[in-house]
Parts: sequence; C-alpha cells; structure tokens
Amino acid sequence: MNQNKISLAKKTLKYLEKKNLRDINIKNFLLNTKVPNINNKVDLILNINDFFDFQLKKNLANIEQSSQRDMLFEIMMARFDILNEYRVSVKNIINHFISKPQVVLKLIPKLIESKILIATFANINPSGIQGVIKIKIIFALYYLTLFTWLNDENESLEKTMSVLDKYLNNIEKFIKFS
Repeated sequence: MNQNKISLAKKTLKYLEKKNLRDINIKNFLLNTKVPNINNKVDLILNINDFFDFQLKKNLANIEQSSQRDMLFEIMMARFDILNEYRVSVKNIINHFISKPQVVLKLIPKLIESKILIATFANINPSGIQGVIKIKIIFALYYLTLFTWLNDENESLEKTMSVLDKYLNNIEKFIKFS
C-alpha cells in the first residue's frame, strides 16, 4: 500500500472520529489528494479496508506458527485490535452501512478478499470447494464476532475473545482444521 493511500485512510478515519460518513463532501474531501481511483465514499471505505489489511500484514510478523485454529484466532484478534485503535471511526462506518445495507453489496467482494487473506495467513487453503466453504464460514464468523466487538468497551477485548473462541469451537464440529 503506497503512502498516499495510507495518508488518505488515516485522514478519513480521523474525520470519522468527529463526523459521519454522510457528511463527507467527496469533492472537497479529496482536494489535494494524490490517490487515483477514489471517486466516492465507498472507495474511501474500501481504501480503509485495504489500510486495515496492510496493518494486519505488518502485525503478523509477531504471530508464531501453530495450528490453523489457533492462528485464525490470533489473526482475527489482531484485526479486531486494529479496529479498536479506530473504534469511533469504525463504529461510525458500521452505523452508516446499517442504515444503507444496499451499499454494503458494493463492499462484499473486497471484504471477501480480506477474509481470504486472513485464511491464507492462518495456513487455510481458500481453493476448491472446501476452501470456499471455509471462507464463507470465516466471513460469517468474523462478522458475527464484529457485533460483539461493537459492544466490547474493554480495551483487552475480553468479550470479543471469548465469543470468537466459542464460535471457533463450534465451527470445528463442521470443518476440520488441518
């Protein structure tokens, strides 16, 4: 991810600490910005998602290799820790899209890419029928856990960790981590 995109993501997240996404005048907001292919608010959110993926990649250098299940837990919690750094902004984004669910459809391909990235980091092969099923399960698991994260005001994210662990235990019955 280049520095211009990182700067734009940080600028957008900073703006969303105080204001709502609907308040962004895209033309004025992008003035003096050197990021191509950012034309609307959805593009801004996709850029933020790329920024979170970029941050996750940087943070994964510290995660030790272990079982797929344990790595998936660690990687997803690392992602929630990143979201936690921008809690107010992320909550504003989520609330915006809750009120406009039709717009979420435009985000789904990129959100799936992020879950494929998470699976790959956890040494889960996303290829083939089994891979597709695992990605769908990871996608659902992530967003179910996100709703717990939204209400987990504890900085250590104890509730989020507990729920994620419970969900992982439940899905182990349906898919084999190998």
